[in-house]
Amino acid sequence: KRAKFAIMDFVEQLEGDRVGLMPFAGSAYLMCPLTIDYSAFERSLQAINTTIIPRGGTDIARAIVEAESILTNEANHKILVLITDGENLEGNVLKAAQTAFDNGMTVYTVGVGTSDGELIPLNRNGKAGFVKDESGNFITSHLDESALTQIAEITGGLYVPLGASGEGLQTIYQKKLSLIPKEELAEKRHKVALQRFVWPLGAAIVLLMLEFMVGGRKSERGLRIPFIKTAGRRKKQKAAAVLLLVIAFSSFSLPAEASKGEDAYNEGDFLTASVFYDEQLQESPNDARLQYNYGTTAYKNNMFEDAAKAFSEALKSDDLGLQEEAYYNRGNALYQRGNETLQNDPQHSIKMWEQAVASFDGALQLNSINDDANFNLQLVKRKLEELKKQQEQQDQKDQEKKDQEQQDQEENKDKQEDSESKGDQGEETGQDQESKEQDSSGDSDNQKENKEEQQDQQKNQDAENEGDQEQSQPEEASAGDDEEKQKSAEEAAAEEKKQEQEARARDQQRRSEGKMTDEEARQLLNSLKDEEGELNFVPASGSGGAPQQGISKDW
Repeated sequence: KRAKFAIMDFVEQLEGDRVGLMPFAGSAYLMCPLTIDYSAFERSLQAINTTIIPRGGTDIARAIVEAESILTNEANHKILVLITDGENLEGNVLKAAQTAFDNGMTVYTVGVGTSDGELIPLNRNGKAGFVKDESGNFITSHLDESALTQIAEITGGLYVPLGASGEGLQTIYQKKLSLIPKEELAEKRHKVALQRFVWPLGAAIVLLMLEFMVGGRKSERGLRIPFIKTAGRRKKQKAAAVLLLVIAFSSFSLPAEASKGEDAYNEGDFLTASVFYDEQLQESPNDARLQYNYGTTAYKNNMFEDAAKAFSEALKSDDLGLQEEAYYNRGNALYQRGNETLQNDPQHSIKMWEQAVASFDGALQLNSINDDANFNLQLVKRKLEELKKQQEQQDQKDQEKKDQEQQDQEENKDKQEDSESKGDQGEETGQDQESKEQDSSGDSDNQKENKEEQQDQQKNQDAENEGDQEQSQPEEASAGDDEEKQKSAEEAAAEEKKQEQEARARDQQRRSEGKMTDEEARQLLNSLKDEEGELNFVPASGSGGAPQQGISKDW
């Protein structure tokens, strides 16, 4: 009781900052999500008892990790106030504290109990007593100030004992939390874990999660919870809200058989209340009031999808007042669904928030002066527009990256094609060179044949000259009468030989230059075509081009 009163006094000083409540023992459970509805927070706090966590033990490390996951999406001033005896029986609490500090979370620790040990009070079925173990022995809880001091020092926080009147929490607020600049409230959010008592095998352990929210705004209208009359008004805060803070639920008359679910809800046992209304719906699935109440309890259990479906079913009611509240609360559930997937699937968040906007519009159409619906509508519209702009920017970046990758691929392809083209040109150059070598080889063979033929002709000419010389000798011995006649004949023969030699010289010159007569070319082509035959070169006459007859010899 002392710790509960101290927590409520602490929360009353927050003036618009969001708080959450997470009791823990061997496990942790988010009993009250971050909210500025301090009346709802107080009801959750009063509902805490030593049996609310089914698993016994003390796992402070687990509580720190769970709190960190809840505060993950917050921008700054992630603050966790841990109220416990510090007797950690499970997990590596110092490692968990270091990880939390690395992720920007500060932990303030508040010690409960004494180092000598105290019994853990238990109130079950209206009977007071103390917690016992399986053997029937009373369990005592020992305060471990050393461990709590280390946790606070690692994360940059502060350790204080709770004190007889809860002055420890006041010390934390005055020395630390009140120093956070007030001007940040228009832009930033601060979280503080609000504490809950849970027995950890030794003491009622409370994890207080409190969030300082820049811009946390309390609704002018009382926040309405099912089964309870509208709460009183709170003063209006100047700071503008940056998250959906108004989560209102209307009350309405319930059938007598619903008292069990109502009692469970009022006691903060939302899971039992949810199970009860689910069983009632099995018998009366078309009862809009049961659908509405099931949606309310599902929302409290963070089952936002089930809550949204139940509120949709409640819209089938003929009661316009119930329809208005179903529209409104469905908008809240859809917003929370979108908030869950904001980091991993922003497109789904956009879809959920668009549906939330439509739900708030539906509530305003039924009641145009529903201030809470109008406030949430404007808030979600603003956040939706911001998210869409972020997605457009991200999509543009993704497209630019895709275009750049495509451009790089095309450039690489062009380079590869250029490389292949150069390879083909090199191959063609090799083939041309080989062809030239073959042509050169062919020309060399032709030159060799021409040279051999020229040598043969030269031998024949030399032989003829020798024959002429031999013939002239007997003629010189003949009579003087025939000498003049013989001399004329020799001169004529010499002239013919000279012409023949000149013709042969021209043929030799032509062949050495690789030229052929038409007849030679014709013979060459025929021999190549038939792949057989003899290539016979017939020298042309000096002037007419017809074959010249050789001089008859009688030797």
